Amino acid sequence: MARVFLVNPPSPEPVRSPLLSFCYLAASLEAAGHSVAVLDTSAVHGPRDAGAIAEAAAAFAPDLVGLHLKTLHVQPAYALARALADRFVLVAGGPHATVLPLEPLDHGFRFVLRGEGEEALVELADALDGRRDLATVRGLAFRDGSDVRTTTPRGFLLHLDALASPLSALRLFDPAWYGSARAVAPGGVLASRGCPAACTFCANDVTGRRFRHRSAVAVADEVRALRDRFDARAFAFFDDSFAVGRRRVAELCDALEAVGEIAWSCTAHPAHLDREVLARMRRAGCGGLDIGMESADPDRLRAIGKGVTVERVREVVARCGELGLRVVVNLMFGWPGETPAELERALAFMEETASLGAMWNARGVLVPYPGTVEYERHHARCGFSRWWLDEPPLANAPFPSAWSADEITRAYAADAALDRNFFRHGPEVLRLIEEALRAKARHTLARALAPTVPRAT
Repeated sequence: MARVFLVNPPSPEPVRSPLLSFCYLAASLEAAGHSVAVLDTSAVHGPRDAGAIAEAAAAFAPDLVGLHLKTLHVQPAYALARALADRFVLVAGGPHATVLPLEPLDHGFRFVLRGEGEEALVELADALDGRRDLATVRGLAFRDGSDVRTTTPRGFLLHLDALASPLSALRLFDPAWYGSARAVAPGGVLASRGCPAACTFCANDVTGRRFRHRSAVAVADEVRALRDRFDARAFAFFDDSFAVGRRRVAELCDALEAVGEIAWSCTAHPAHLDREVLARMRRAGCGGLDIGMESADPDRLRAIGKGVTVERVREVVARCGELGLRVVVNLMFGWPGETPAELERALAFMEETASLGAMWNARGVLVPYPGTVEYERHHARCGFSRWWLDEPPLANAPFPSAWSADEITRAYAADAALDRNFFRHGPEVLRLIEEALRAKARHTLARALAPTVPRAT
């Protein structure tokens, strides 16, 4: 039996509930017979001092310490890794480690796991426990003396119902980290993994392009457990693309409606949302959804591979308004080569759809993440290669915990990526982006404070 200590590294954007991904990892390790402890240093009240984190790990006496790496916050994670590396064997996982699996090996890590981690982390723990050879752990990069070795890539998990229940690991999370005196449930549920779209701004290498889903029965059972055990009656689906497959969505909505007394939200591609699907989701408890649009310019939508039209998004927003669904439209600015005319179209579209009930995502200036088409096409020309390491971290203010004019304006209209100006936009484009960010804040605040639209029958 190996002892594994999982750490969610500190970040400037605190989390307020246990990470669902950590719940899955810890549950899988325990189901395989390994011993697990968790420390969420990104929680609102989680410990952030490297010395305190090291002492907490030492008290558990782990064989392996795992850190979750995200590109935006990789610098503080690497700083923590360097502070721990002399005392512990470290493994990196998560989106940044998946895209750049060799990089963490230069920052104190001995192992890196690429992709979905449930099976891979168990196999690595088995290897440390002497039950298998490291070379048989698929999706692994590791240091072997002075050499760096990589193993065969791992395919995506196909049988999601076979994974251990993430709820079985919730006892490992201290409620005090989240400012609670009682156990805290994750903020959401996963009904599927993978997104079949191929947008140029998204890497999505962890869950990938292959769409896989859990059974409606399994999802409903988890939702029922959240309601009955934690009185959690409102939650989000964390799926990359919730509404893929009409029959599947209908079966899932039937199962959720049978649970009853729940409200939920999700993220979905507008191409999958017609009136019938939206109405079915509404009857099953859906109160709101995020839809990806990214640009209000038809040519840009084609160039980024979004697979949607401006007209389709307008139709979906209108249908949501008719059904009493709150809809957040994700719109991005700062595309390479973006023109004032494109931004004027975005401003006009926001003005038009605000009257239909649209809200908008916070911030949204394009960040060229490693592994994306946008990064590969432009980093050398624009001079932002390895920006996540060689430039100061993008420091956005935490998302507001209360809906007030000042807080919403700050969170929506202040975007650190605008100041970074990755794609070297001129003054007029930067001015229009600032105007568009303020418009997001203004329209979203007005909608958030508006009376709830009656539920359609």
